[in-house]
Amino acid sequence: MDRPLEGNCEVKFFSFEDKEGKEVFWHSSAHVLGEAIEIDFGVHLTHGPPTESGFFYDSYTGTDKFAESHYKKIEDRAKKICNEKQKFERIILTKEEALKMFNANPFKVSMIDSKIPDGCSVSAYRCGDLIDLCTGPHVPATDAIKAFKVLKNSSSNWLGKVDLDSLQRIYGISFPSKKELDEWVHI
Repeated sequence: MDRPLEGNCEVKFFSFEDKEGKEVFWHSSAHVLGEAIEIDFGVHLTHGPPTESGFFYDSYTGTDKFAESHYKKIEDRAKKICNEKQKFERIILTKEEALKMFNANPFKVSMIDSKIPDGCSVSAYRCGDLIDLCTGPHVPATDAIKAFKVLKNSSSNWLGKVDLDSLQRIYGISFPSKKELDEWVHI
């Protein structure tokens, strides 16, 4: 038997043409990028938000740096992730569970320690092998992403402070069809 929704719940649907739709789509695509670079490059992910024109992900790579020669490998892994139709699943963790889950990533531990009060919970999303701290929302599954392109890379600093760890930032863009990517490339 279905349970009725509790409280004042409102469901809204957006298309890619809506500002909110693009934000959710590109936020989901950032998770795909994060999964790709975590699997293939063994990075420590920090954060990966949508932007006005796509998305990026910052990661700690030690002394390694991303270069244009890595883009195809990242795009190929992203395509594989999208073809696997991985579902985005929301997980609620206590602060203690989150600290245990992310104990190998000092950046996530720092975020959890500084932003989550003791006794509170935090949300994360699972997508394939990636579990990342996140408030959502996301597209239902990665197969909504039909075209994915790495645009550029740069360096950044943890928490935007030059005296903290140097990070690698990868920028990308994605679309719900290859045709839309092809049209965007020719603009």
